[in-house]
Amino acid sequence: MAEVEQKHLAGLTYRTSEKKKIKGDDGDVAAKYVASERQLKVADILSQKDNGDSLTIVTKDGKKYTVPKTPVKGDGGKEG
Repeated sequence: MAEVEQKHLAGLTYRTSEKKKIKGDDGDVAAKYVASERQLKVADILSQKDNGDSLTIVTKDGKKYTVPKTPVKGDGGKEG
């Protein structure tokens, strides 16, 4: 079974939120969560399946991708 490598994840994004501290008018500190995107990493993968000539991966942000085993230049895999 082939393992997913970083080269298979080119062009794929991981969507998450980051906690930001905001000071209010009265001096209190509140938390605000701001959406963010970054390059998908191998550590973000929950499961993977070998389909012969492609790999299906499911990421921690709930997305499912089918990526070719031989990476193609361009947008990476297709979301499905």
